[in-house]
Amino acid sequence: MTTDSRTTGGGRLGWLHLLRSYLPSFYVLFAVILVGFLIDRQYVVIDRQEEREAVRRQVATIRAQLEGHLNAPIQAVRGLVATLSTEPQMSQARFSMLAEQVTDRNSGVVNIAGARDMVINLVHPYDQNASALGLDYNLNDAQREAAFRVRESGQFILAGPVDLVQGGRGFVGRFPVFVPGEGNRLSFWGLTSVVIDQPWLFQKAGVLDPDGPLELALAGTDGTGAGGPLFHGHPEVLGQNPISTDILFPNGSWVLYAVPKGGWGSTHLAAIRSWRVVLIIFGATVVAMTLLANRLASQREGMIDQLSERERQLEAMNRQAEIQALHDHLTQLPNRRFLDRRLAELARSRRPFPGLIQLDLDGFKDVNDQYGHAVGDTLLTQIADRFRAVLKPDDFLARIGGDEFVVLCLPDDPTPRFDAREYLEETARRLIECVSHPFLVAGQSQRIGLSAGILSDPQSTALPSDWLSHADRAMYLAKQEGRNRFVTFQPAQVDASDQTPRDRANALLEALSEGRIRPFFQPQFAADGRSLVGAEALARWDHPELGLITPAGFMTTARNLKVENEIDQQIFDRATAQMAAWDSEGLILPRLSVNVSFRQLNDPGLSARLADLPVSPDRVAMELLESVYLDEGNAQLTRNVNALVEQGFQVEIDDFGTGFSSIVSLLKLRPRRLKIDRMLVQGATRSPENRRLLATIVDMGRALEIEVCAEGIETRAQLLTARAVGCNVMQGFFLARPMSAKDMGEFLRERRCV
Repeated sequence: MTTDSRTTGGGRLGWLHLLRSYLPSFYVLFAVILVGFLIDRQYVVIDRQEEREAVRRQVATIRAQLEGHLNAPIQAVRGLVATLSTEPQMSQARFSMLAEQVTDRNSGVVNIAGARDMVINLVHPYDQNASALGLDYNLNDAQREAAFRVRESGQFILAGPVDLVQGGRGFVGRFPVFVPGEGNRLSFWGLTSVVIDQPWLFQKAGVLDPDGPLELALAGTDGTGAGGPLFHGHPEVLGQNPISTDILFPNGSWVLYAVPKGGWGSTHLAAIRSWRVVLIIFGATVVAMTLLANRLASQREGMIDQLSERERQLEAMNRQAEIQALHDHLTQLPNRRFLDRRLAELARSRRPFPGLIQLDLDGFKDVNDQYGHAVGDTLLTQIADRFRAVLKPDDFLARIGGDEFVVLCLPDDPTPRFDAREYLEETARRLIECVSHPFLVAGQSQRIGLSAGILSDPQSTALPSDWLSHADRAMYLAKQEGRNRFVTFQPAQVDASDQTPRDRANALLEALSEGRIRPFFQPQFAADGRSLVGAEALARWDHPELGLITPAGFMTTARNLKVENEIDQQIFDRATAQMAAWDSEGLILPRLSVNVSFRQLNDPGLSARLADLPVSPDRVAMELLESVYLDEGNAQLTRNVNALVEQGFQVEIDDFGTGFSSIVSLLKLRPRRLKIDRMLVQGATRSPENRRLLATIVDMGRALEIEVCAEGIETRAQLLTARAVGCNVMQGFFLARPMSAKDMGEFLRERRCV
């Protein structure tokens, strides 16, 4: 071999060794370039998102200004329309005076006109618009179609923008005016129109700001929304992926479109360039450091891979063993052993937690017996899947028996205002709701229910050894009260279990004779959640040892003793007497709602007992359960209900949505209001079907001129949902809890209900 050949061979091996040594560095370089490119793209995307968000905030401000300045004069004129409905013979002088009061120089109103029988007979300002008097919409080709549309629809309609006779452009809003006619029917009087100046409106809202950062466009002529034509701005705006929002006004809307002047991405070019310089410097530094670490990394890599693989195998084996030992083989949920371990850990650590819920399926045994264990097992797996879907990630769900489950509620970071009982009850509602829908098993539709027992704040109310037994006792009480519901454990349930039925009956009769069953008052509010409109009287047993006991703890015994009438009458007498006492102190409770039992409604002496009421009957509402079926009710019940109405009492249907009342029942009874059951109200925030059902009930009540009260408002979301669908009255723990007469008096004083 010659010297030249050896030199050539040695050089080739040196290059291969060098290539292998620095190959990882090339990978890192490629990765840095790729990651840098992706990060840069992500940065640009985030920057664009921030830019769009900034535009969205600016658009929201303009939308609020447009809606405020547009709706303010519309609402002001709506008041004038209401007055005109009561004064159909209104003179020009009074019309001008009222119109002057609802408008000012800064309202943007050009003129207001009234047209009785479609002929203009009232105008304001009079001097500038006197020439319009006598204009007949029936004969005016330009305005006849719009005027007739308002009359036929019976609703306010905003038209425009249109060219105004006095110059400029504006929007014309027309109200139909109805006055009382024969037989309490409304008769069409005519129209009231208001003209709003377009330049004034756009200037006030910032649409015409020449120094503004946005290019704006508005669409929806005549309030037709997104389907209407463009009436302001350049059409090019719509082709630049603009931010859009609806401008809402009565019975119509516009759409506002906006893009930055100069187009998207024109506001942050300098920041993007600086970011890319930083990214390049960082990438170069990473590559340089990788070159230095290549040799050590290549030597350790093999050993680390071997150790990592062995560790992964061991972890997989441990996980499998853990699953088999601590999990249910059918549902893959934690089993009783796992639950006991978690309870023991909680007891040792003294970590506070809201509580636990014991669940038992209603009707599962019937399905299992009828269709076999295979169908039952499939049903259990579907139930477990639904439970997982509605529980929060921190909640611990275990299957402890055939059809029994336990949920440990363990929120990771409760807020200072965290309400453990409210959290548990909301969880129980979700669980009951999720199993209320049918299951499809082996081609068959199966329905079951769920009873739940809640133990709230267990560490302060019971020993760890009693946690499950207390929740189990509450769960069986839920089954006794009708199944498919939840009951929260109370200490009285323990004592009640140690008493004989005779002891419980004697204690209740003694409390009734000594007046220890007294009314508590839960305020009711208007749709805004702040204006007090009344209160419901609720029974509470003031037990000398067990404290306050709700009806769930004693009404079963009361029914067995047939003393429901006495309890209801005592609550009614004491509540109305307290209402009169508040009146004498100058504290006015607008309305008092009191429950009336089925037995009371069948009492022939009911009307006579209510004759000497200490307050006016029209301030008292008698609540009837929806289960009191009135289509073919007995004669005595019907007579009593009619007598209550004749005496002036208001009638309410309680727990509407749970019973069997029909439209015929409502037409016959004509109650003042419907009280929607709490399960339907609370389910409306989670289920579109429940929300549509709630809205349907509200629409039905509106059609029959019946108010609708939403019970069980326990969260802000439930309040907003009930308000959005049109409920008139709100009641629930989120707004106010039931309170004693003393506390209710202080509540009235604080709100200055005088």
